[in-house]
Amino acid sequence: MEGNTENSTVSQEKEETFGKDALLVAGAVLLTGLIIAGSIVSVTQKLAPTTTVQSAAKDAALQAPTVPTDTTAVISLDDDPILGDKNKAKIAIVEFSDYECPFCKQFHANTFDTLVKDFVDTGKALISFRDFPLSFHDPNATMEAATAECVRKEKGDKAYFAFGKLLYQNTQANGKGLVEGKLNQLIGQVGANVKTVTACAATDAVKQEIAKDIADGGKAGVTGTPSFVIGVLNADGTVTGERIVGAAPIDNFKTVIDKYLK
Repeated sequence: MEGNTENSTVSQEKEETFGKDALLVAGAVLLTGLIIAGSIVSVTQKLAPTTTVQSAAKDAALQAPTVPTDTTAVISLDDDPILGDKNKAKIAIVEFSDYECPFCKQFHANTFDTLVKDFVDTGKALISFRDFPLSFHDPNATMEAATAECVRKEKGDKAYFAFGKLLYQNTQANGKGLVEGKLNQLIGQVGANVKTVTACAATDAVKQEIAKDIADGGKAGVTGTPSFVIGVLNADGTVTGERIVGAAPIDNFKTVIDKYLK
């Protein structure tokens, strides 16, 4: 009996020890779980600001449309600003652009001046600019387009393109616009009157002009910015050719332009 009692006592002690160990393990697991949960919350809080980066990446993707399989297009110069001589130019380069688009900014920084030098200044081509502000870049994109239109009304096409260049050079892009006070400074820099241009930019007539550009671009297959229609300049002011999509290298433009110059 003593042996059985001793064995029972030992067994009971083992069970108690096992029970304590199990509780300790369970407690440790629970504590670890709480620590991990806390870490996840902490990491999530730290990662929250990357939502802005992800949104910017999404916007960038929207601005870089997929190249369509059918690139043929017909577009009118309408009454929009041009660089070049209509009486001499054989072809036209019609740009649909957004002053807040980073790819448009890239094109104007890297390619635009070369196109002007090689084809516009030599009388071979003209460049026309048509507005295509993207909704997710508003209100700054449309406001800048309207301001540029009104600079043109006061100072002409040359001032329009000079002002547009300044916008691309100074915009923070992706809808962020210019730093406070910069827009008025740029208006004055091209010799236009700030009050006159500002009042003009708020009119329905200018807004309708921009809306017409967007509608015409859509009919020509434009879905994002920058997009270009390059082709033969017809006597009636229409351009029959093809689209180039995105801030393509200069050689891509030259290949298409040379084809229509032959």
